[in-house]
Amino acid sequence: MSITLLGLLPDAAIADGALVYWGVEDVAAAIREALANGAVEHTPATDVGDGIITATVRTPSQTILGFIYNPHFNLAHTSHA
Repeated sequence: MSITLLGLLPDAAIADGALVYWGVEDVAAAIREALANGAVEHTPATDVGDGIITATVRTPSQTILGFIYNPHFNLAHTSHA
């Protein structure tokens, strides 16, 4: 078994709780849609290395929602056991 740790927000506030990142093809478009629906920017879109782009917003209910584009992840090549 291999474990990979990806620290997307190493300085995140513990009070914000666990962060969930939804995989998207276009982080900027996902952020625009979230902002149009009442969210506010939490962290701007950032290349965190190796072409992986993340961003987070604070939703109207005050939760943090993350978006991630990972060019190395292909949903079509995953299996559901």
